[in-house]
Amino acid sequence: MRRIAVAFVVSTLFAGHTARANDLTASIEKAKDGITSTSPSKDAAASDSKDEPAPPLKLAVPGSGFPAGRVALSSLYAGFAAFQAYDVYSTNKALNAGAVEASPHMRRIVENPVAFIGLKVAMTAGPIFEAERLWRSHHRIAALALMAGSNGIMMAVAAHNAKVLNQVVTSR
Repeated sequence: MRRIAVAFVVSTLFAGHTARANDLTASIEKAKDGITSTSPSKDAAASDSKDEPAPPLKLAVPGSGFPAGRVALSSLYAGFAAFQAYDVYSTNKALNAGAVEASPHMRRIVENPVAFIGLKVAMTAGPIFEAERLWRSHHRIAALALMAGSNGIMMAVAAHNAKVLNQVVTSR
């Protein structure tokens, strides 16, 4: 189970990098299309007596609104939601296999599936909402750090749940 968690985290990290590369390629192609559509036609150049060289092609430089950080943040959101979903799944599976919730505060909530899922939805929405607020107020590094830290915490929870689940299943 640990291998699956590690594979998921690694693939989430590489998905953001790949998406950024695709965004860069798309913006370059869009800039090239914009330059070729504004250049004069061959017929107009032939009728013109002046032989002016065509302006050199310039690659578009991404502005401040380039979505590279946004793609990384979205990847962190997806990973965080997946870790939360795995926490619900693994906790319920371990409890059904005979494990006991270690936290006395969570025992009553975990016994009620609706309350547990509601809590997990709230615990997922809270950091995402805060990261969005930070992102929109131009605290982008803080937003990425918040989500990276939240993912790290949930990764540790998922790894612990996988270990407990493995112990419960093998001890049967």
